[in-house]
Amino acid sequence: MVIGGCLAMVYGVGTGSPATTEFFRAIGASEFHFGLITGIPMIMLLMQFVGAAALNRAKRRKPLFIACLITCRLLFLPIAVLPLLMGKAENSLTVPVVIALLAVSAAAHNLAIPFWFSWMADLIPKRIINRVWGWRQMAMQITWTAAFLLVTLCLYLTDQPVTLIFPALVLIAVIAGVTDILLFLGVHEPPNLVTDHTRPWDDFMAPLLHPLYRRFVAFSCAWSFSCTIAASFMLLYALKVLHLAPWKASLIWCVQGIGMAATSGMWGRLADRYGNRPVLKLCTTLKPMIVIVFLFLTPENVVWLLPLAFLPDGAMNAGNSLATNGYMLSIAPRQNRSMFIAAITGLAGVCGGLSAMAGGFLLEGISGWEATFMGRQLNPYHVVFGISLLMRLSCQPLVRRIQEPGSKHTRQIIGAMMDEWPMWIVRLPVGLYRRYRDSH
Repeated sequence: MVIGGCLAMVYGVGTGSPATTEFFRAIGASEFHFGLITGIPMIMLLMQFVGAAALNRAKRRKPLFIACLITCRLLFLPIAVLPLLMGKAENSLTVPVVIALLAVSAAAHNLAIPFWFSWMADLIPKRIINRVWGWRQMAMQITWTAAFLLVTLCLYLTDQPVTLIFPALVLIAVIAGVTDILLFLGVHEPPNLVTDHTRPWDDFMAPLLHPLYRRFVAFSCAWSFSCTIAASFMLLYALKVLHLAPWKASLIWCVQGIGMAATSGMWGRLADRYGNRPVLKLCTTLKPMIVIVFLFLTPENVVWLLPLAFLPDGAMNAGNSLATNGYMLSIAPRQNRSMFIAAITGLAGVCGGLSAMAGGFLLEGISGWEATFMGRQLNPYHVVFGISLLMRLSCQPLVRRIQEPGSKHTRQIIGAMMDEWPMWIVRLPVGLYRRYRDSH
């Protein structure tokens, strides 16, 4: 599971680095197209409900999971070579065909997600589930960072057009991605709990009627919408408006992975001891900081300010991801677990997809707008970032309404953090000073 996750990160970087953004720009994608490129695959998260309904009636999970994921990843090959095949980078048909292929790839991917989560939940003991996810996420983020650094080196050293660089990266990514899936041929598959005596509508409504889980669903949907409307355009903003070179963007975005890798183990241990709820509350409270940073970025300060902001932001991403998965898998009952999983990953993803498309539509609609506020020049991206900031802040009451039996207060987790790697480094200078003072 860990090795497969690391190979999945290689696939993710090869198909989702700054080279990908530059490739889409090279084939003529506008802000509106970028909203569709981000949004439509997320809308395809609805396929998770189809997968969940099928899973409730399937005796085996492995065959469909492997078939769907291999199909999903192989579809990136025609996406990468399409401009070469069509002969002209900005052919008017290129972008619509690319978006259609991305949608099909995402549909195949999301159909398999409930099968994978249900399978892994049956394999991992619940008492150590957060630590296992933490170890896995740490290894994955180390791989993600290393892969991003290699992409950075590639973009820095080569002067070839991105329409040639991107297919080479995708070929490596697809090989790694398919190898990841083939590894699961050797993973034990416990028998699936078949629940074919219930109606699909009852299965779908069960998470929304669960007294604890429905609050989590409401928060997850609102949070996904709030974050995605800005996150979908942050890299594009850095490349297009701040004129950041692609290799510099790759290097800076690596810092997020470092933050996630350094803190994933910590969040897993804390979530197992104190509960998922306090981790989720803390990370949700601090997560809006990155949008504030983007509001103040300039071409002069982006190279040093953004890495400083991405390090703690990566830590918040790690905690948020681990707490979400941990809560989802611990609260969801084994019977109909797949639909409970789809209620989070599916509904929240759809909200994120709609948010990305709305952001792209807004950027396209107010393109050319400019204003000055307190001596700063504002553009349409600042409007999108400002909306995201207000929406993220409005999610704070929702996360406080989430309940988890046996979880501790957030204050306790803040104190415990300082004794965990890497946070104890913050206390190191104070400890050294106290030792020096006591010895003298």
